[in-house]
Amino acid sequence: MRWRDLPSLSALRAFDATARHGSFAEAGRVLNVTHAAVTQAVRGLEADLGVALVRRTGRTVSLTEAGARLARALDDGFGTVAAGIEALRQAEARRVLRVTTTTFIAETHVMPRLPEFWARHPGVEVALSPSPSRVDIRREGFDMAIRALSDGWTEPPDEEVRPLARIPLLAVCAPSLVADRVPDLQALPWIVGEDSPWDDLQFTTTGIDPARLNRVKVGSPHLEMSACRQGLGAMLATEIICRADLEAGRLVRLPLAGLPVVTYAAVLPRGPRREAVDQFADWLETIF
Repeated sequence: MRWRDLPSLSALRAFDATARHGSFAEAGRVLNVTHAAVTQAVRGLEADLGVALVRRTGRTVSLTEAGARLARALDDGFGTVAAGIEALRQAEARRVLRVTTTTFIAETHVMPRLPEFWARHPGVEVALSPSPSRVDIRREGFDMAIRALSDGWTEPPDEEVRPLARIPLLAVCAPSLVADRVPDLQALPWIVGEDSPWDDLQFTTTGIDPARLNRVKVGSPHLEMSACRQGLGAMLATEIICRADLEAGRLVRLPLAGLPVVTYAAVLPRGPRREAVDQFADWLETIF
């Protein structure tokens, strides 16, 4: 399409409104501009096309033959544009809200509370994608991430970070693993993978040598909390993840000093986004 050969969109809108309503004044009210501005735009369009489009009779206008042909074409064209935009809006409104987060925060804290969000915002479908890996939310097509950030975090230029809560990191295990004795934390079995640099850093900070850890591998991050409850080993977890298990006595806290406090945050790509994304982010602030 050769856009330079077309009249300005504002002039076409002014003529379309005039043709629909039969007066410059009414067209001005519809477009929220003065009738003089509409008159000037239509006159400019006539000059650009070299043909009279309207006949002025007092306060009303009627269309010439050329004006009627243009009005029909604009009605078809603007109607197609309006229908396309409405279809896009409806498709976006129905699109599933994709949220990436860790397995534990999805399973223990967000998923059980989703009915509360749906009660407030019926019709907004949410898909949680638990993963131990940190993904590029924009490249992978996610609307949002829920992340645990270490102290010193900075906001990336292409992402908006909304802090939700400050939560301490704990060392926990099943009561059967310690049996009312003071455990040797270095000697305990720990549910942690071989390639876990962040966990290894926390162990080093607290005085435990990660190179001498008795590591228990359960094959999947999705099984780690279950393995911990069954007494297969101790693990590091934020308080919000193991809160219910601690309160129920399924887990106990180990006396490991020096563990950090992390910031849970909703992370959103910068740029235009649909209302449902902000609704979900606002709701997250109420549950942390």
